[in-house]
Amino acid sequence: MSTTYVTRPATATTTTRRAHSTVILPYMPESTGKAEREIYMAFIRALREGTQRRMEVRILTSIHRAADATDNSDAYVSRVLADMGLIASRLAFPGDFLDHVDATMLRDRPLHSVPASYLALTQHWAAIGEELYDPALRSSGKAGQMHGFLAMV
Repeated sequence: MSTTYVTRPATATTTTRRAHSTVILPYMPESTGKAEREIYMAFIRALREGTQRRMEVRILTSIHRAADATDNSDAYVSRVLADMGLIASRLAFPGDFLDHVDATMLRDRPLHSVPASYLALTQHWAAIGEELYDPALRSSGKAGQMHGFLAMV
């Protein structure tokens, strides 16, 4: 079972397309391994201790704290939590994880298939009006060069 929160924009200057964003917290299936269980428990503990008012900031801070507590990278912790059902705006995730999701979704032919958690995140981001990558790159004609470093040897 997951918990859904609806947050409102902090200021009136945010875009009108993004009236609110939904946050769905992860749940831990019974078949979860020990490492993933530790990540989940550290994340939930940090989320409960969070004092920030904005949910996106609380989630980002909790991901960082869970990564520190379990000696994992922020991107790995984000991937595990996304696989467990964490859905939030792009602001709630660390940059390394966002780069990985963007690169995975922008590949012409992924190695296998795109993870279901990535598809759910990108669908959520599209529904709340967030772009997959920087729209300034798209308008300048450099959209295809954003992740060109992945092909360089």
